[in-house]
Amino acid sequence: MKNIICFIFIPIMFTVIGEFLLKFGVLGTPTGEAIGIITILTSYKIILGVALIVIAALLWIVGMSKFQLSFMYPFLSLNYVLIIVGSEIILKENVQINRYISILLIIVGLVFISRSSNQKVKE
Repeated sequence: MKNIICFIFIPIMFTVIGEFLLKFGVLGTPTGEAIGIITILTSYKIILGVALIVIAALLWIVGMSKFQLSFMYPFLSLNYVLIIVGSEIILKENVQINRYISILLIIVGLVFISRSSNQKVKE
């Protein structure tokens, strides 16, 4: 269970937090102009967001040595779930019901996958 938390759920959380930081970093920033690009590249929110996404990727790569990819990869769909829910709660975006129905289907699929055997890489 510890490996699942360290190498599946922490990378997912870091990625989601990183994506929200990227969004906050670009809000209100003029793009397409040199000053806008410089502002984006020097924003602490952008830098921290990218750093979290890179750390998540490194943890995910280590996780691939511990679990079968067919077990791990579907958990990435939690990114979609957390981003959609977070977009409505944090960013106050209007999320339509069909997206929530999709989230329900994703969660049902993840329940089936998480209960499957053969989670660990054979050594």
